[in-house]
Amino acid sequence: MFSLCYLPTAGRLTITIIKARNLKAMDITGASDPYVKVSLMCDGRRLKKRKTSTKRNTLNPVYNEAIVFDVPPENIDQIYLSVAVMDYDRVGHNEIIGVCQVGNEAERLGRDHWSEMLSYPRKPIAHWHSLVEQGLQKCTQAAREYIQDFQEFSKNISVMLGRCQTYTSEYKSAVRNLALRVERAQREIDYLEYLREAEVCTESEDKVLAEKQVQEAEEEKRIRTLLNASCDNMLMGIKSLKIVKKTMDTDGSWMKDAVRDSPKVYLLIGSRNNTVWEFASIRAFMEDSTKPGPRKLILTHSWQGTGQVIYKGFLFFHSQGTPNEIIKYNLQKRTVEDRMLLLGGAGRALAYPHSPSTYIDLAVDEHGLWAIHSGPSIHGHLVLTKIEPDTLGVEHSWDTPCRSQDAEASFLLCGVLYVVYSSGGLSPHRITCVYDPLGTVIEENLPNVFFPRRSRSHSMIHYNPRDKQLYAWNDGNQIIYKLQTKRKQPLQ
Repeated sequence: MFSLCYLPTAGRLTITIIKARNLKAMDITGASDPYVKVSLMCDGRRLKKRKTSTKRNTLNPVYNEAIVFDVPPENIDQIYLSVAVMDYDRVGHNEIIGVCQVGNEAERLGRDHWSEMLSYPRKPIAHWHSLVEQGLQKCTQAAREYIQDFQEFSKNISVMLGRCQTYTSEYKSAVRNLALRVERAQREIDYLEYLREAEVCTESEDKVLAEKQVQEAEEEKRIRTLLNASCDNMLMGIKSLKIVKKTMDTDGSWMKDAVRDSPKVYLLIGSRNNTVWEFASIRAFMEDSTKPGPRKLILTHSWQGTGQVIYKGFLFFHSQGTPNEIIKYNLQKRTVEDRMLLLGGAGRALAYPHSPSTYIDLAVDEHGLWAIHSGPSIHGHLVLTKIEPDTLGVEHSWDTPCRSQDAEASFLLCGVLYVVYSSGGLSPHRITCVYDPLGTVIEENLPNVFFPRRSRSHSMIHYNPRDKQLYAWNDGNQIIYKLQTKRKQPLQ
């Protein structure tokens, strides 16, 4: 007997081995030393395996042991579990007492048990399963496949023979009549095509143009609805710079929650790590001697790059070791809340060549959560994607004219993307590309926005819509930039 339980949000599959009864005696003593081995399978290949403890000299062992596998929701239909009861031998090989399988392709109870587990997520479902010997199981499976193939073959042959007998006589008569009709119809078609050719071309062009105009109008309406927030500011310049703290690490990110009214400050050191430092306030962050000290949060997954953001108490970051997976992490519960795969070529190339570990940069402004990454084309222009933070669904994506080459960072303010460029060394850091999905802000209407000269490129620049400031990391310095803004022109 064992139970199955699946948690879709966490991607966790748990099988609890409860007990067994009336097992086959494998030892000369008339008993066995059984343990259970569970294998996670896909297309006949074993991906992972776990086993229980061994119960000595018994044919009715009791285990009550849980085995957990990480299985994302998109893969749950492709895998199955192979459960084998083994007899432990101190000398020689361990012997198989019997096996059973559970999954979509399993036999009867194994398939029904799996379906019941998926129908009632988060609820353990327990059933007894009969064990069969491994050789008998393979034979049964092969015979079932042969029978299914033969039945399909017989069905196809019967259908084809029936059609041949039914239509043979009809085909002969139809072919004779068809030849005469085709000749007459061809003459009529040639004449009609000659008369309507010019008219058809004109009507097709007008129809395509009208459909295109309708689609563009609907798309513009949807974008205006999506970005309809009470925010009408545009960037005009950098008013001041304040170095809040200095660390020894070249790369990293630091931030406050972009929405919640919380004084806490979060420090994420390095471009690949899983440790977050939580400070009680900006003062505690600036003064190392302040008591109590920062709280150390160890994440279950490591991040990659410096594009992390904290939004409504959740940490969003690009998962290390994956090309395009974004994780939503609950800092209070210290668990993965949700995850998504960002499409559109995300993760294939660096977003900013001056930040050699950042493939996906996340950002927050008055409109919510965004992602910036390099597009799939060889020209390397940046792609801007609006993400729904509660469901991690993609709301819309834009191919921007802003190139990735020479970019070091970017941020969003009131739905407008500002990209910071630098040619390296002591060259100025300035915003030379601006993209507004609504078209109310264009580069020609902006002054030359320069950042104070720094010896290195920025590791990150993120806007906080709650306190209207930029949080930046430059050569180990944690910096705040205060901004000068003005109102946008209203939409026509």
